[in-house]
Amino acid sequence: MMHVTSFLAIAVQLVVLHRVDGGEVDINPSQVTSLHATAAAVGQRNKLLTHEVRCVVGMTDGKFISVIEPCDVVMKLLEDGRRE
Repeated sequence: MMHVTSFLAIAVQLVVLHRVDGGEVDINPSQVTSLHATAAAVGQRNKLLTHEVRCVVGMTDGKFISVIEPCDVVMKLLEDGRRE
């Protein structure tokens, strides 16, 4: 008797961003809800976050991820990740 197994392969393109401590964080572009530039990103004193944070990424699970890349760079990476 011959068994045929079929499956559906799902590929997820993750975007690699960087935390303030130098660590990498992988983000699924389809789960990003918002990008917020920090005060430091526009040359002002940042009262709520460390001065190295340039963008805060909002996720569908309600979490926020602080990254050192500026929001315009994050947006380009997310757009490129969605196209692939």
